[in-house]
Amino acid sequence: MSAPEKREDGLPRIDCLLLPLVVLSVASAALGAGEVIARRLFVERGAFTCAEHNGQKPNCVCRFKNAEGPEVEYRFNQCGFRSTSACGTKPRGAVRVVFMGTSITLGLHVRADETFAARVEAALNRRCGVRVESQNMGAFSSLSAQPELVAKALALEPDVIVLALSPFDIEEQPGKAGGNARTWFDRAELGWRNLALRMRGTSLVFAVAHFMLLDEQMLYRTYLSNGASREVMSFPPPPGGERRFNEFSSILDRMTTRLKGSGVPLLVMTTPNRVAASMVSNRSQVEGTDALWFGRRIGEIAVQHGALTLDATLEFAGARHAERLFYAVDNHPTGAAHAIIAQALVKRLTDGAIPRLAACPTPRPGGR
Repeated sequence: MSAPEKREDGLPRIDCLLLPLVVLSVASAALGAGEVIARRLFVERGAFTCAEHNGQKPNCVCRFKNAEGPEVEYRFNQCGFRSTSACGTKPRGAVRVVFMGTSITLGLHVRADETFAARVEAALNRRCGVRVESQNMGAFSSLSAQPELVAKALALEPDVIVLALSPFDIEEQPGKAGGNARTWFDRAELGWRNLALRMRGTSLVFAVAHFMLLDEQMLYRTYLSNGASREVMSFPPPPGGERRFNEFSSILDRMTTRLKGSGVPLLVMTTPNRVAASMVSNRSQVEGTDALWFGRRIGEIAVQHGALTLDATLEFAGARHAERLFYAVDNHPTGAAHAIIAQALVKRLTDGAIPRLAACPTPRPGGR
């Protein structure tokens, strides 16, 4: 029998063919095992089936668990609001706070009683001598849809309307979120986003991203590579950031025009994203970024339109590693972050600026 044919490096030619196959098989097995483990660690089940155009279906109930958080029941009243109180005529003598905004106001991935809307309602009922109820109009809608919802908010006979927004809400430019990309750059960016979404569908990739983003420095490096967030948090602001702020000013102008003559005060509240919360909590510096710039600029625009303002960002300075109060990949605030936002909001609502709540005692320092 003849000896196996060898290459110049001494390896039989058959081994040169088999070794890559063995390596590939081992790698595939390792990735497969990793995927199985990741699917058990990051379980996602259920679906948010209550959404409809700029709101939720009336009297709808659904359950959904995101990969990083608990299973949450979403229950909506007869108007499609995430509130335990009925949305009909305001009870005699009661104070009604109406919350407007997007998924953060809705309390995505947060149990109903842990949302800042519910926490504010509970805190004010403990402190005030009148019944206080909240109507949470937060939904899977864009910030640009809010002016069209003002009439629905006014129909609730509110004593104050709170519009909550975070950097995420003004990051998107018109034309980039859908399929009608306007330039080759827009099309390339849209393609990258679609690829990222497909990758996130792999549990192993999701798990790797989750654990990497738990590291503060990795969080900052990821942020610095994301142009949209940088544009609305950079100071001095780049042209793209100013364009987004101008778009918000136009949205707020349409809202205040519809509120004119109603006598209902509008409070514009800004909440931090995960990066800003981390920066103020850890006293960190990130190149070209001011964690408080977003709140200041939104506040300036709100005052120009006659609205009250609140930036809840600084409230996170008292938390240890506040970035851990947000879902690492999803980026929405957890129930613990909602508690901090609620604390800041209760202070603002009871500082005398809202006539119907002026008699409520101001919360003690450090109180919830």
